[in-house]
Amino acid sequence: MFKNTIIALLLPLVGLLSAPVLKAQSVQADDIIGEWLSAQKDGKISIYKTATGKYEGKISWGSRLNTADSVDHKNPDVALRARKRLGMVLLRDFTYKGDNDWAGGKIYDPDTGSDYKCYMKLEDDGKDKNTLRVRGYVGISILGRTEKFTRVQ
Repeated sequence: MFKNTIIALLLPLVGLLSAPVLKAQSVQADDIIGEWLSAQKDGKISIYKTATGKYEGKISWGSRLNTADSVDHKNPDVALRARKRLGMVLLRDFTYKGDNDWAGGKIYDPDTGSDYKCYMKLEDDGKDKNTLRVRGYVGISILGRTEKFTRVQ
């Protein structure tokens, strides 16, 4: 009887102690996969996992893709300036580091023709995981800008 009483008293304590661990583990590496609407709501990026296990994202839709700007005309590589933006890989070489964080990647800005270091964090409120913070930067992350992408339902 004493043993059952001890167990009954310890179970709620174990539950309380494990709750933060369970929440921290609620985001999985592949949770980032899917369609994301850009912060300006003028484009969609499709994020997927490559055969090498890295995560990439390419343009799957854009409101400005039927204009003269729909090619990569600002690319520093002259041979790539005629490529279409639709289907272009913008996010590349990301690895899931844990703690809702994908890092080690690059982001390409076709409006400027520039590549930036980048990391992404998936906001997890315990329910939907519908906001992705994408931070591009030069050198150190404090010298950069964060955009919020929204998951397409």
